[in-house]
Amino acid sequence: MPTAIKVISTLCILFASVFIANLLFIQKTEISVPVFGFPMISFVNLFGAGVMIVISLIALLRMQKYIGFARVLVYVLLLALGLNVLLMLKYLVTAYGILTILFNVVVIVFAIGVRGYLISENAARDFLVRK
Repeated sequence: MPTAIKVISTLCILFASVFIANLLFIQKTEISVPVFGFPMISFVNLFGAGVMIVISLIALLRMQKYIGFARVLVYVLLLALGLNVLLMLKYLVTAYGILTILFNVVVIVFAIGVRGYLISENAARDFLVRK
């Protein structure tokens, strides 16, 4: 198995677990009291965990038909994480807000790298895409 697929799948599972832990922390402390903030932050965390798990499965199973779908998921994840950063700006003075924003920025950089890998010739070779 290529190293790129191992790294992508491992980090996707790690990031998905952090998204789920963040969601559980939000629900436990009910940190988002406003009506608009809580459902959107919860949705972005659930969506992020789901996308990371799906991308990990696509990479591990080398589903060459779903490479385009994975790229679309990465684009939508980037938009959702940008929304999450904007929603978390009101918590910027708390340690939770700073850590969440930093985590979202790390995931955004990782997702841009995954998008670049899925477009590259190395991904076509690793996924055994026939042209």
